Amino acid sequence: MIPNPSAMLRRQPMRAAAAAMALIVCLLADAAAQAGDAFELEWRELAPGVWVGVRPVSYRQPVITNTTLVIGEKGVFVFDAAGFALQGERLVAKVAELTDKPITHVAISHWHGDHSMGDRWVLDAFPDAEVISHEFTARYIASPNMDAVPPRDLKAEGEYRARVEKALESGVRSDGTPVTPEMRAFYTDLLANFDSVNAEIARRQVTRPTRTMTDRLVVDLGGRTVELRHIARGNTKGDMFLWLPEERILATGDIVVRPTPYGFFSYPRSWAGVLRELKTFDARYIVPGHGDVMTDTAYLDLLAETMDLVADQVDAQARAGKPLEETRAAIDWSKVESRFTGGDGMLATLFNIWFKTPIVEAQYNLSTGKDNESLEAPAPAQ
Repeated sequence: MIPNPSAMLRRQPMRAAAAAMALIVCLLADAAAQAGDAFELEWRELAPGVWVGVRPVSYRQPVITNTTLVIGEKGVFVFDAAGFALQGERLVAKVAELTDKPITHVAISHWHGDHSMGDRWVLDAFPDAEVISHEFTARYIASPNMDAVPPRDLKAEGEYRARVEKALESGVRSDGTPVTPEMRAFYTDLLANFDSVNAEIARRQVTRPTRTMTDRLVVDLGGRTVELRHIARGNTKGDMFLWLPEERILATGDIVVRPTPYGFFSYPRSWAGVLRELKTFDARYIVPGHGDVMTDTAYLDLLAETMDLVADQVDAQARAGKPLEETRAAIDWSKVESRFTGGDGMLATLFNIWFKTPIVEAQYNLSTGKDNESLEAPAPAQ
């Protein structure tokens, strides 16, 4: 009843990946956390004129990016504005609440749709704003992978709803396992939010960057500067992060996601190096792409250690000629898994499907000479 996201993404053209990932989240959120507004962010001022909107429980449905606002004398800089139309509309209202300055810059940390597919609604209000990304992100968004948002599949939604209703009625999931009390609560809540969340997924639009960077770009907002940086491949080839040197605030995009990271289409060994370099910034606050704001680098250490573990073990299996599934079964996670999950069963499920399953495949691709982010869309499955 809970699908494997890696399998879902393989069955579809890559241009549908962002929409598929959003749907996956709808199937995997923590049931106890989903009462109330599914799109609400909690806003916090980290320094004068620097605000961060954070989803209180990062993995509830639907997955929503953290957003950072920097207010200068000339205008407002927004990092990872919106993945959904409603999020974009609410961001415009939040900025109007804080200042009479216009939004002048919208930065997209990477190509995953939950970080930009609501930007259109921000740009409708501020059409002169620059849209900035790393050059690879711009090329990926312009490629056949993301040239349009796939249409809503009402038939598939209806079939899934029917399976959930059957599981609730019978007490047995489609894989034959029992519906636990936690899963029953989740399914009940899923049905309550099903239509509204999928309607918002259908409203999303692709926004193309109007300005790109490669390694470093400094933006003068008047009275303060914003730096956009890229170090190397990590979560994607084009990861861009925000650095405020005077305030020592670092917003990472999905280079850092907590409580469990995302491993889709990524580059573990290089990613470990990026994480270690981020530590050298000596940030006062670290704003992850999803999850709570951090004030130390302990989680970055754990992520880097985990990336090294994946790269080393998968490389060894690939050199021995082992196939992917045999490689996946051979990986020893015992040194790190409990440090992500803390014994929480739901976090263990998320760690498995959002990280373990896709990160092993991503590294296996690299170890066997394949590309994780081709700019050419694969042929649709027959």
